[in-house]
Amino acid sequence: MATLLPALSEKYALSNPEVMAEIESTFSAVLSRFYHVEVMAFFTEDIQLQAIAYEKRSGVIHQRLLDIPTMMGKTSMARHLQHSLAKAEVIRQAHRYKPQAGTLLWGEVADRDSERNIYISTEIFGGEQVLAVCPANRVGLHERHSRSLQIGETRAFHLRLVEPVLLNGTPRLKIVVDRVSKTLVETLLRSYLDSERRQVNIRCVKRYVGHKSIVLVDRMLPRTVIKAVDRELRERVEVRIVKHPIAH
Repeated sequence: MATLLPALSEKYALSNPEVMAEIESTFSAVLSRFYHVEVMAFFTEDIQLQAIAYEKRSGVIHQRLLDIPTMMGKTSMARHLQHSLAKAEVIRQAHRYKPQAGTLLWGEVADRDSERNIYISTEIFGGEQVLAVCPANRVGLHERHSRSLQIGETRAFHLRLVEPVLLNGTPRLKIVVDRVSKTLVETLLRSYLDSERRQVNIRCVKRYVGHKSIVLVDRMLPRTVIKAVDRELRERVEVRIVKHPIAH
């Protein structure tokens, strides 16, 4: 078991203690169901896995050491363990990615389905390729029924949701993006500004997707920045400078 832990850690991007915890939990649950008594699986100090069954007879708790190698084939333990580790991996990914919700993502249109949902190949963190979905109702009509968002195009999206899900019983990471949020207008404008200008306050107060967005700022934005966002969203961005504080 000690030699198996590093391989499982690498495969599922989990630490050794996390892998050990999943193994203990999985073995305990599966063996408890198999024997119809409470079973506790645990690692010893020398990284050997043991399982003890606790059975109450005549009011007395009796302990019995189980033969784990014998039980592996009888309980489909390997399949249960793979599922538990895959689920733990997805939950860990979701925990890492969730704080990035609301940010700007650039991604390549990878595919479309029959319901007009769009699948985006993107990176939430550099070097970690993920597949996100942009539901059809999260794309403006002006892009949904046009030649926009063609496969292979790189476009801007708002990261809306990250959550672990089960797809046909298999743990998967669900990443949802959109093209219709007001936040996308704000983050796009800010992304085109140089570092000296990014202290500007920006708030999109109204968005009529495919037509016009109304944005409040507390200082002038370069016209080139506004035009760049116009082109990316295919709608007019109207920027108004206000003197009073901009609430968010």
